[in-house]
Amino acid sequence: MVAQQELNLIQAVRKESIQQIETLLKGGVNVNTTDPHHTTALIYAVQRGDLKIVELILHCGANVNHQKQPQGVSALMLAASGNHLAILDVLIQAGADVNQVNSDGSPALMIAVYKGHTDIVQRLLDAGADVNLQDNDGDTALSLAIQQNYIGIAIQLIQKGININQFYPDDETALTLAAEKGNCDLISSLLKAGSDINHATTTGDTALLIAATEGHTEAVKLLLTSGVNIHHQNHEGETALHLATIEGHLAIVQILLQAGIKAAQRNQLGDTPLIIAALQGYEEIVKELLKYQANPNLENQRETPLTLAIAQEHLNIVKILLDSGANPNQFYLDGKTVLMKAAELNNVVLIQYLLSAGADINQKDKNGGTAIMWASYRGSLEAVQLLLQSANISLNDRNPGGLTALMLAQFQQHHEIVSLLQKAGARE
Repeated sequence: MVAQQELNLIQAVRKESIQQIETLLKGGVNVNTTDPHHTTALIYAVQRGDLKIVELILHCGANVNHQKQPQGVSALMLAASGNHLAILDVLIQAGADVNQVNSDGSPALMIAVYKGHTDIVQRLLDAGADVNLQDNDGDTALSLAIQQNYIGIAIQLIQKGININQFYPDDETALTLAAEKGNCDLISSLLKAGSDINHATTTGDTALLIAATEGHTEAVKLLLTSGVNIHHQNHEGETALHLATIEGHLAIVQILLQAGIKAAQRNQLGDTPLIIAALQGYEEIVKELLKYQANPNLENQRETPLTLAIAQEHLNIVKILLDSGANPNQFYLDGKTVLMKAAELNNVVLIQYLLSAGADINQKDKNGGTAIMWASYRGSLEAVQLLLQSANISLNDRNPGGLTALMLAQFQQHHEIVSLLQKAGARE
């Protein structure tokens, strides 16, 4: 049982009653007694930010390194968290352990960094705080500073000689974390201090790949001028160009291409940046990639930039690809031609682009179908109308089942198309 006198001391501190505190201390009360919350008078005094009471309690023999359980919080940690600089100084002078950690493995320095208290950080550093301590999550003061975007504090820590190549969770380093934030001052400081510019995380991503993904244009420029490996691929086979393309970062795509990155590099799935850009509908990126001789006819599992652009109805990209030499007679994996797909979609603009580029209107798929057959079967009225305008169309071709375009339209009861075909001379 805690004596009432000791509890009275804690209550007096909480009420900030100096006179009562002095009386109790002169009476010989145990200054280190804890209440049911495992908290001492000193802890309460620091929490309240009362310098005078803190000094008074310390003078009477308070344990400066007592830790409140179960969190393991000390007076120094509370002073750091509360930005109580004068109290922090007094505690350090009284022998506070600057490297003592709480139940999370965090010392006062990491707590101050997390809160962004620059002056507290400096005072702890001057008092000998270990900058390389890692908490239970594997973080250090530097990684916390970067994650919280406290660039000034991060530079403080770098200048203090922290291990800048220390590994954090997922094999992140200070540089890869900084690349994610895109702060060039910090990246520059880290590189000058000897950061490994080509270090890869557990996913195989370097600072360049991370900066490219996040769209940090200036950071990408800085890394490129600092000698980063521009051709590095992560564990999925993606380069910085792949990642910038995926996210639609045109400016970064341009910078990477100008720097000499391979435009035709495939990732592990077999995709080139051009395939990705065509699928995503990034028109300007498609143009840039083609400027650097990206091949519009490179396939990945029978898919090409053109087949993907047509399937997504990215009209401008289809035109750009065709004008750049894309084959207008390509096949999809299901055996259909790109013209058949456009006809199925009833997209007359796509059909016009393909026919103008030389698409074979009578080309057959693996099942013997033609573009007019597919348009008639799907009920694509506008497509049928456009295809019928071609003087070269073979209107009465039959598939292996003996069916013509007219018969397919009749079967599906597309009466308007039936009428059009009959007027054009179609036969059963």
